[in-house]
Amino acid sequence: MDPRPEPDGRLAPAARALWTIEALLWGGPITVGAFAVGGALSDEHGLAGTAGTVLPWLVLAVALAAIAVVPTLRWRRWRWRLDDDELDLRHGALTEIRTIVPVARIQHVDVRRSFTAQIVGVAAVVVHTAAGTTEIPALPDGEAALVRDRLAGLIRTPDDV
Repeated sequence: MDPRPEPDGRLAPAARALWTIEALLWGGPITVGAFAVGGALSDEHGLAGTAGTVLPWLVLAVALAAIAVVPTLRWRRWRWRLDDDELDLRHGALTEIRTIVPVARIQHVDVRRSFTAQIVGVAAVVVHTAAGTTEIPALPDGEAALVRDRLAGLIRTPDDV
């Protein structure tokens, strides 16, 4: 049994809106494209004609699921916890992913606000290590700055002071 407590920090409720907007931004054009290709193929015979009929509706179903269902699933599953020794993340809409980032391995941290994140008032805290980056994707702006500042304080060594 893992002695670590489960992470209990939540993302901003606006994360659902952020992920919905992002899904609309890619799902809309892909669906329009699928219907355009499907329309061109629907006059064909055989497999191409069948694909031209079925493909657009399949793409539409996937896009609608990505827009209507996935953002809520992601938001419900996302949890994070920061203590003096580690950043603990748990997420995944269908598959649970648990990531532990030791504070001692963190090289630097920043706050990132995409255009869509700015619209809904959230920011991502991005943690950089030698192994790559990890992020808490959608915290309220003020909370993201506090987490960044706390992490920055934790990663300072006596030589930095």
